[in-house]
Amino acid sequence: MGVATQGVRIESLLEELDRYAALADETGRTQQESLDALKASGLLGSLVPEEYGGLGYDSLFAGRLIASIAEVDPSIAIIVFQHFSVVSRILEWGSVKQRTEYLPKLANGQWLAASAWSETGAGANKQNISTVADRTLDGNWIIGGVKSFTTGAGLANLYLVLVQTGTGDSGSLYGNSGQSFFLIETTQGITANADTNLSGMRGSSTGFINLHQCEVASEQVIGPLGGAPAVINCIRECGLTLGSVSLGISEAAYKLALEQVKARGQQGNPVLQAALSELHMQLEAVRALVEKVGAKEGGDRLSQIAYQSKIFASESSENIVREAQQIIGGSGYVRGKKIERLLRDARAVSLMGPVNRLAREIIGRELIS
Repeated sequence: MGVATQGVRIESLLEELDRYAALADETGRTQQESLDALKASGLLGSLVPEEYGGLGYDSLFAGRLIASIAEVDPSIAIIVFQHFSVVSRILEWGSVKQRTEYLPKLANGQWLAASAWSETGAGANKQNISTVADRTLDGNWIIGGVKSFTTGAGLANLYLVLVQTGTGDSGSLYGNSGQSFFLIETTQGITANADTNLSGMRGSSTGFINLHQCEVASEQVIGPLGGAPAVINCIRECGLTLGSVSLGISEAAYKLALEQVKARGQQGNPVLQAALSELHMQLEAVRALVEKVGAKEGGDRLSQIAYQSKIFASESSENIVREAQQIIGGSGYVRGKKIERLLRDARAVSLMGPVNRLAREIIGRELIS
């Protein structure tokens, strides 16, 4: 199906998501109607090759889709980003069996995927995780632990879980060689609690998942055993960036400010003209860097650029939303107004993995080496 035809499908999805975004923020819960629309759209299969029932599009298309969704509901955009990230890992590291078993379900909307890496007390660099896998006599694994701040908790059918499988060095700033990734299905002993009452991204179902001594087969390891740092490194090079979510938030804020200026008949105000010009310039700078990642430009510097796009886009979006709020005036500070919601959502991206402070450390180490 052509991209032009997909445009109609995307517009229909955005209209439906926009209808329930405010309610999701008010209640702190993902709305089932939004999920149903997302799954029915077929767009969850954007990155899945056609041979597995997907649309076969590239990361640039996926990033633009995430940004478009973030314009109307950043919480759903984060859920889609996580789904695409897991799909990318299966394509990159998955066995033939894993690709054959999981990709068709993730493409047609039957299943949703999420990443479960973070833990309370583990630190931003994921060095001290307590989710542990023990080998059984028949070569399988028993996994137990609790993961925190998992987007899509309770919604996903398949989780990409970071697990300690042995002892390893911490030569990497993110993860260590004693850690591995597993693909674990919800029915294998995972329960979720998404009642975290977040300030922003309140419709993202972000919370805890508990792995109750999950018994998983050896073939549910994705990538090499002890290869978590390598898998993480490739995540930075898959063409996806959380900056796409920030781009969508920035776009929404700029449009709200522009609409308000026009509605008040202040197009001729030179102060507002200058303010809008500045916002638009920042917005286009964010777009350029985010789309550079989506197009996989940058050669051997792509992983650095991916982190830079996340830092720059998330911090720029906070500034853009705040300035747009200033242009809109007092009504933009009312709880429940879209611009006020966008500001809370914008802040959340900088706190997502890796947090901006750690991302700067990783970039700095790579630049020096």
